[in-house]
Amino acid sequence: MNRRLECLGCLLLVLIWTVGKARAAEKSAGELLPASVVAYVEVPQPAKVLDVVFDHPLARQLQQQPEYKAAQQTPQYEQLQAAIQKAEGALGQPWRKAAAEIGAGGLFFGVDLTTRGVVALAAASSEAQAAKGRDAILELSRASAASIKENEHRGVKVHEIGDAGFAAVGNWLVASNKRALVWQVIDNHQGHSEPLAGDEQFQSVLKARTGQPAAWLYADLRLLKLIPGFRQAIDKKSDNPPVELLAGGIIGSIPDAPYVTAALDLNPAGVKLKVALPCKPNETAKKREFYLGGEARGVAPPLLRPQRTLLSAATYRDFASLWRHAPDLFDDGINAKFAEAESNLTTLFAGRNFREDILGNLHPGMRLVVTRQEFPPDGITPAIKLPAGAIVVRMKSPEETAKIFKITFQSVVGFLNVTGGMNGIDPLDLNSEKVGSALIVSGEYLPPRDAAKRKEAPLHYNASPAAAFVGDLFILSSSRALAVELAEQVQREAPASAGVNSSLVLDAAVGQAALADNRGPLIAQNMLEKGHDRAAAEQEIDRVLALLKNLQRSSLQLAVKEAGLELTLEVLLASQP
Repeated sequence: MNRRLECLGCLLLVLIWTVGKARAAEKSAGELLPASVVAYVEVPQPAKVLDVVFDHPLARQLQQQPEYKAAQQTPQYEQLQAAIQKAEGALGQPWRKAAAEIGAGGLFFGVDLTTRGVVALAAASSEAQAAKGRDAILELSRASAASIKENEHRGVKVHEIGDAGFAAVGNWLVASNKRALVWQVIDNHQGHSEPLAGDEQFQSVLKARTGQPAAWLYADLRLLKLIPGFRQAIDKKSDNPPVELLAGGIIGSIPDAPYVTAALDLNPAGVKLKVALPCKPNETAKKREFYLGGEARGVAPPLLRPQRTLLSAATYRDFASLWRHAPDLFDDGINAKFAEAESNLTTLFAGRNFREDILGNLHPGMRLVVTRQEFPPDGITPAIKLPAGAIVVRMKSPEETAKIFKITFQSVVGFLNVTGGMNGIDPLDLNSEKVGSALIVSGEYLPPRDAAKRKEAPLHYNASPAAAFVGDLFILSSSRALAVELAEQVQREAPASAGVNSSLVLDAAVGQAALADNRGPLIAQNMLEKGHDRAAAEQEIDRVLALLKNLQRSSLQLAVKEAGLELTLEVLLASQP
């Protein structure tokens, strides 16, 4: 009995030693990729990603669309199916099951700076499964009549197609558009070269990350800065003011940032992408104070949420500072346009300097709201219904600035009436009223002379331009109703969120309803552009509207933290019945 126990104990020790040695011999993707890799992507569980994408109810809806069914009848689709069948034959199982086994330990990608190539690594469940994956690629390549060469590197077979190559290296399936990258992976597998895992920054970032996202990216900006002209391209003066307004603070932080990471969460309810750029925002703010504020403490005002909100956005931007520092931010061509615009706008604002007297009298920060309009049954209804939009800013000297804005608004309405009259457009009737503590100045188009057109009115009847003044707030809106609603809401709004530089929310359900309001005109346009009869046009428009019902809400937020900038994008899908 004791002898048997001793034998069993020895066997267990041998098994433990063998498994421990095998695990010690296993290498991570970071240990296989060369040190010159500038971008690293990993998908820890590719099979789960495939399940979410292909088994989602939305995917089944898309497969029922006529366009998808028509694509199934094309020669390209038939070739794709034939290729899949060949691959399944080589793999000995359906492609999704094979993909789960070939990528059982994860799927990894590397972008290499030295070779300027991309390499993909799949950690298979076994060496045999990795070899099956290699054979499947070989079979597909032969089916496409590709010229394949078989070479050997350090005892490992490497199949080459032009500059590309692929191989099975242990339980790893390796493929790259540069065969030299495949060789380097083999070198690292056998311990003959410096791997990415040897980089201290890469290791520290790996250890610091939390959770298990569906996909994760790491980009080494230190290596990117070695590319000739990279820093000059980042630091050069811009020729695109909209890009500077939207991303100037992010672009300005890149030269001093050592790396960037991105984590993608994926589930049946939606997608969330979080991008982190470690940097010193207060240093970036010295050059782009208009974007981040003094010492990077600029905070966006709170979002506004009136009824039927389609889009609501808020951002910290100091437009006076942007205009003042334009010579340092933009090239000569853009600065010439700034000078021309300033001259024209000074005239519009009755001789007041636009940069100093107008922009200089506004606090940093702006809010934008877009809503779905509803028209009263007994009123005028446009044939095509457009959303209403408004911007909200805060004045530094409301008593003086409000008068300037009011006079300018009245002047613009008068100009619109003159130009509109020349084009046969009905004039705007200008009114001024007090609504609670707000002063509302608005214009309303006179009703169409033909009463029959009141339910199919021209496009301009979507607008009833309004300017509202509430304390130190100025609201400029395309709709009087929206201006009144916002004037009431801003008096009971919540405080701003600390650290939030910009935020945006898009309500897809409201967007779908706004499109449904125009179902008739959309059908008519479809008939005109595609030549469909009414029944076919109705079916196509209704299919699009039905698909849009799958979207619920999207949001985007830029946060400023002590450790850097963080951008979060989220898309939520509507719950399925």
